[in-house]
Amino acid sequence: MGAAWRPPLPRPSLLASPALYLGRRYFASGSSSRLASFISLLAMTGLVMGVAMLIIVLSVMNGFDREMRERILAVVPHVQLFDRGGIADWQRLAARIGERPGVVEATPFTGFQGMINARGRIQAVTVQGLLPEALDSTMARVLPAETGQWLAAGGAGNGLVLSRSLADKLGVEPGHRLTLIVPRVGEGGRQLAPVVKVFSLAGIFDTHTAEDVGLALVHLDTAGALTGLGDRPQGLRVSLTDVFAAREFGYGLLRELPGTFTFMDWFQTHGNLHQAIQMSRQMVGLLILLIVAIAVFNVVSMLIMTVVDKRPAIATLKTLGADNGTILGIFFVQGSLIGLSGVGAGLVLGVLGALYVPDLVAGLEALFGLRFLNTEIYPIDYLPSQLRAGDVVTVAVTALVLNFLATLYPAWKAARVRPADILRYE
Repeated sequence: MGAAWRPPLPRPSLLASPALYLGRRYFASGSSSRLASFISLLAMTGLVMGVAMLIIVLSVMNGFDREMRERILAVVPHVQLFDRGGIADWQRLAARIGERPGVVEATPFTGFQGMINARGRIQAVTVQGLLPEALDSTMARVLPAETGQWLAAGGAGNGLVLSRSLADKLGVEPGHRLTLIVPRVGEGGRQLAPVVKVFSLAGIFDTHTAEDVGLALVHLDTAGALTGLGDRPQGLRVSLTDVFAAREFGYGLLRELPGTFTFMDWFQTHGNLHQAIQMSRQMVGLLILLIVAIAVFNVVSMLIMTVVDKRPAIATLKTLGADNGTILGIFFVQGSLIGLSGVGAGLVLGVLGALYVPDLVAGLEALFGLRFLNTEIYPIDYLPSQLRAGDVVTVAVTALVLNFLATLYPAWKAARVRPADILRYE
């Protein structure tokens, strides 16, 4: 009579598998060797710091890119439209341009170069003549709310607004008197006597950008009188919703306007700055990513040390019936847990660092009286940060994939251990 049929025993679940159980035990217990434990600490620390630094650096570069688009390009027009001798009927042209899709505003301006003398100090200056109402939308995001009132008060011809950087260099405050010297060039390049006018400093603004280095604002009528253009502004400032469409927009305007018109876009004036920010973001990101890769592959050294340290245990497991797949799984689980914990801790530190690094840098500047960023060198005078979820996910996935790849070789070496070679000396 045959033996009674018995149903097969259920296969153990993943959570109860020997590989997962022992991998977790090895991860939690560490190594009996001090050298292996030290290498494990270095590998984990490098992985945490590499992931955190990569997130922080990417967030800072994102912040520079955002400030370029939202702050610097709020002061700098996206498109400047010019006509020789000034634009006669600028109101109608500005209204036509303002009706085009994607246009935020089109306002008149007159710009010129000059020298300012105050109390024996002389500084070169770029003067922008604007209407007060032109500061109500785009530039209002970076200029003080009183700037329009200062320009309106200067409509009588004696009010001038300076950037904080320029005012500090000249040592002046609102109410002080300034002398503006505007050079003139006649026909054939002949030098004429410069125009000299005394102004009263109406106010001081600070955009915290490189535009503050030598910028002054006056009323549009005042600028027209100084340049000889009268009531004809030099050109129109056009702000767009899509800043990267500026060049195409400018060429589109020229196709509709007489041949005397020309334009200049922000790519010509600040395109090199934008390219430098993008290149810096890519290069710094690549360098930090290499640091993460080095930290990840330190896991290889750590796991190799663990395999050497656990060879008697591996041999014992094999004599008890563990196959190569189980041994492979044990060390793959251990390496994966190291990667998950290291990347997880790095993500937490990186996100916190990206959120609070501007305040930290500002606090250090206030504490030590230092200025880490100066607008004479950098585009802005503060450290921005913009945390993007896509960057966090990309960093996490990249680090985890590299970590999983790094665990394969040590796990394979562990599976290749021969019990007879190890146990004969035990």
